[in-house]
Amino acid sequence: MDEKPLISVVLPTYNEEHYVGSLLSSIEQQTYQNYEIIAIDSFSADRTKEILEGHKARIISVPKTNISAARNAGISAAKGEILAFIDADYILTKDVFAKVVETFLDDKDSRIVCIEPRNKTSLKDLKRKDRIKFKTLNFFISGYKWISFFTPLPAAYGCDFCRKDTVDRVGPFNKNIDVAEDKEFFSRLKKYGKFKILNQTVRMSYRRHAKDGTVKTGFLYFLASVSAIFTKRFKFRFKSIRRGKHVKKP
Repeated sequence: MDEKPLISVVLPTYNEEHYVGSLLSSIEQQTYQNYEIIAIDSFSADRTKEILEGHKARIISVPKTNISAARNAGISAAKGEILAFIDADYILTKDVFAKVVETFLDDKDSRIVCIEPRNKTSLKDLKRKDRIKFKTLNFFISGYKWISFFTPLPAAYGCDFCRKDTVDRVGPFNKNIDVAEDKEFFSRLKKYGKFKILNQTVRMSYRRHAKDGTVKTGFLYFLASVSAIFTKRFKFRFKSIRRGKHVKKP
């Protein structure tokens, strides 16, 4: 890996005008500046594309199928040695990129194949009365993630940095999986090396848990994860959950 490797941010978007600007601003504020942003947009009907253009993201337009297909398009277009799979509703602290690069460069034997920052709870989509509940949920999820990184089934999702050469060996995301596609993909990636969690943090949105309920959402992801691992197939269409006025599908 070069001494100053390029980070390729792979960012799927669809009607994310209320979220993606905050993510892009947090990327622009990174202390490490050798990166490219590849936004895979599924013909958003709101201001998402305008916001992406304003932040100088490279936009690839693809039909709306699922996030696996979008990420695969981003991987094909990426030029960097490090791939950053980041969801549109995350916000990064300013030293995340720098610490990721430092960790990969210090790993002389290339044993680390994936790095994920610690999650903090984004409060913007939560009612005040629910904030303590979701902070507690995030605490347990963070603990579960850390433990899982020592198993063949790492619970990596949302904001992950991977070696591009290892991703090329693993192959693309499975387009037959709509939910928990990351579980299946990262279980394959884990066969090639270690996963590591950084002390640097990112803010994670719990908008789906807040809207649909923690039990219902958790059960869905559990069922999808089991299916993704054992059958390599899971089809499910989420209803869009957006902050502000709902934008209908074009």
